[in-house]
Amino acid sequence: MVSYFSGKHIAVTEVKQGEIVTDNRFTALALRDETLVSSDDSGEAYYYLPNESRVKKNETIVSLDKTGDLIREIKNGTDDEVSLTDDQKLSITELLNSFNEAYSPDSFSSTYYLKQNAADYLSLIKGEKVKKSLSKDIKSLVSDGTVTNVKAPMPGLLCLSYDNLNGLTEDTFTKESFNESALKTTDVSTGDDLSDGDTAFRLVTNDNWKLVMPVSDSLAEDMKSEGAIQVRFERDGTKVWGVPHVIERDGDKYLVLDLDDSMDRFSDSRFLDIELLFDNESGLKVPNSSIISKTRTSSDGEYQNTYGVYLANKGYTQYVEVKLLYKNGQYSIIEPVNCSALNLYDYIVLDASKVKDGELLNN
Repeated sequence: MVSYFSGKHIAVTEVKQGEIVTDNRFTALALRDETLVSSDDSGEAYYYLPNESRVKKNETIVSLDKTGDLIREIKNGTDDEVSLTDDQKLSITELLNSFNEAYSPDSFSSTYYLKQNAADYLSLIKGEKVKKSLSKDIKSLVSDGTVTNVKAPMPGLLCLSYDNLNGLTEDTFTKESFNESALKTTDVSTGDDLSDGDTAFRLVTNDNWKLVMPVSDSLAEDMKSEGAIQVRFERDGTKVWGVPHVIERDGDKYLVLDLDDSMDRFSDSRFLDIELLFDNESGLKVPNSSIISKTRTSSDGEYQNTYGVYLANKGYTQYVEVKLLYKNGQYSIIEPVNCSALNLYDYIVLDASKVKDGELLNN
């Protein structure tokens, strides 16, 4: 009785099976190698290619018509009907099949992107038809100065929109860059009146791009051991792999993902809602307070940090070394280094900092 009332009373907890599910959804900032191409004349614009078309160096993207003659001739010489070759029909079929395979009711908005992609493909066919059938007339109008062609200065992906964050890089973004309400986007299209010096289109010149997002200190620490991360885009449910690294700027930590896939599908968006897909860790789930860190000397004389818990099954504390699999703010997923040393439903000390190995428990 004297021992009971005079000794320390240590709270214990039961080892349970569980998992830690993390919600890693972010709004990421997209960074690309992109350049704005300006018109060097004025006139009514006619774009031969739809948004997100692949273009060659010196390919004509838009004609600027000072008199309107070219625009009228194009309207008189084309109609809404488009005759497709067998190869073009096959491309449409593949587009539909890809949509069908990736479709999920949770991302119904992808239906609208399918519609837009199909419309863009038909616009591409029509634009090629116009350039071919009216090539002589266009050359003649260019010669007499009534039409000016704006060409691609380099190969790349054509984008018919631009914003006030064009040219932003990993070295130049700031905390204010993530203010979505400050983003100003401008679209360009056929029928616009462009003046000398106006932006005619944007050109993305590299398929490699980056996604940047602010992250917590704990997630930044976890990223140090990740070689690659799978990313799911909320817009259409597609998944890609990215290579992560963490940078610190003005006291804040940012996760940067280097991607080499899907840039063309999202070239029109500066901000993208994404989810980082980590495997949910499951195993022996214990409170973080029950884990204690110790330093030991290895056989080669180097210092190593180890983790352990104190078993409380026998009325005294017994240190058991464990491997830390995953940790969040409150709990950790662990496994014993010796598979027979710790089991499901064992009792361990709730606050490992209050005891030492071999200490008598009065509970």
